[in-house]
Amino acid sequence: MRARWAVAVLALACGPQAARAQQVLVQADVAEDTLKNSFGPNRSYYGHLYLGYGLLAGPAGAGAGVRYGPASAELRAGGRLKFRLNQALSLNLDLGYGYQHYGLAQNNHKTLPTPAVHLRESLGTQQVFSEVSLRLNAGRRGNSIGRYVDVLASGGWIAATSHQTEDEPAPGIASVETTERGLPYLRRWTGGVGARLGMDRYALVGRYRLTSAFGASYAAWPELPRWVVGVEVGLF
Repeated sequence: MRARWAVAVLALACGPQAARAQQVLVQADVAEDTLKNSFGPNRSYYGHLYLGYGLLAGPAGAGAGVRYGPASAELRAGGRLKFRLNQALSLNLDLGYGYQHYGLAQNNHKTLPTPAVHLRESLGTQQVFSEVSLRLNAGRRGNSIGRYVDVLASGGWIAATSHQTEDEPAPGIASVETTERGLPYLRRWTGGVGARLGMDRYALVGRYRLTSAFGASYAAWPELPRWVVGVEVGLF
């Protein structure tokens, strides 16, 4: 009889604690499942890093010619946060760093930034940029990025500028190079638009700079190429 009473008392004592432990476990499982269902390439939101490389394109003003190809290019690195609005549309927010290098052509028509001709000459800018894009998704893709088209709008702050030249050295000297930093004639704030065509982690990108490369006090200077065309690779 005493044994039965002991068992009954033990069950009553342990019952509430066991129930509470089970309740906490169920709540933890629900929270984890909710996170898994809301985060992913084709879920409510998703974030990843990416790298981009592009070549400058388009015409330059008279006297501001550049050497096209790898001599005039852009390198980008950033992070992207994607919000799915519905199955067809998503909103992307980007934040990143970009470096642009303009290899200036050396000829008798040159006026930018001076008419002086060098062996090699370039302008460089380093910027912190933000970009917003509206994504149109195409086709069935499951929980993956899939195929898409993005319409872009961006703005950036030029954090650093440089002007580099290389000239013919005197006998016995290997090279003569100069670097000027903090250039007053380059604009500090930029804005542009563009488009991106992609499949999963790979994309083709074209961007067009709406703002002048030079500040208001240098509005008469010939314009540098406004287009950048290249590729992006998502790191996921």
